Amino acid sequence: MTLNPIFESCARRRMRLFRTPLIIGIYCAVLSVCALSLLTAFMGQGVTVGRMRDGVECYIWMTALQFFLILLVAPALSAGSIAGERERRTFDLLVMTGVGARRIIAGKLLENFAFLVLLILCGAPVMALALLTGGVTPGQIAVTLLYLMAIAFSALCVGMAATVIMRRSLSAVITAYLAVFAIGALSWGLSRHGPLAAAYIMQSLGALAQKSTSEILMGMPVPIFFNPAVGLVMLLASQTGILHRTMETTMRLYHIYSAAKAAGFAAVSAACLMAMLAFAAALLALATLLLRAQTDGFGRKRHEKR
Repeated sequence: MTLNPIFESCARRRMRLFRTPLIIGIYCAVLSVCALSLLTAFMGQGVTVGRMRDGVECYIWMTALQFFLILLVAPALSAGSIAGERERRTFDLLVMTGVGARRIIAGKLLENFAFLVLLILCGAPVMALALLTGGVTPGQIAVTLLYLMAIAFSALCVGMAATVIMRRSLSAVITAYLAVFAIGALSWGLSRHGPLAAAYIMQSLGALAQKSTSEILMGMPVPIFFNPAVGLVMLLASQTGILHRTMETTMRLYHIYSAAKAAGFAAVSAACLMAMLAFAAALLALATLLLRAQTDGFGRKRHEKR
């Protein structure tokens, strides 16, 4: 079995760049400063019930910080993949290799995803500092890191769609960031307004206890499942149990918190994960089809010239 040639070439080129260890170092340094600043009180006073809660809050804040760093890095990484080849005038050479649109997309995506996985794994030892307080378990940290990897993959798929559509790297990056923001804002806003949200708000919250998990999930606003932040918050709530008051305050207007509590926060988080990955797969298929149409047109032009 041979590696995807696009993946192999891009990975070698990336790991030879000076900015690669620089980005990893900055990423780990930001996480370390956050962790040490939150755990300073614990290190000075030892293990108490209050300090254990501080450790859990440190774990939540580090997870949130990684989430925002991923959303900051991922769209820019993938958005320049194909558009950058066009700007460097190497796209025609890439097409002439005969690799095919599907393998080009897969190679570019996997290389960017591997780099983000490396970033997340480099941050794992810093996340493990929360284990000192006894508030979280290694299994919970592992699940959270896997969830962050899924979010990174989804964000990269948004960037891949943008880089195929746009001709310039800057335009592709801007489009990718706007698309990520639009997905978050629209999924949140449509859960508050519109026919789906209105039908859900009219339900009796007292009847949720008599419904199964699947029935409750089917009654929740569909757009909310496409919001990665909601899925991550639900995961943290199921793990730590200390975000309930915050969620009750911020989600009370449309009863998402009450339904999620009745269905189980872990179930809602899993539903968000599946919806997010399904949407990412659809974007990836769209990017592949668009690139195939572009490369087929390039092949026809070459044939006509001959």
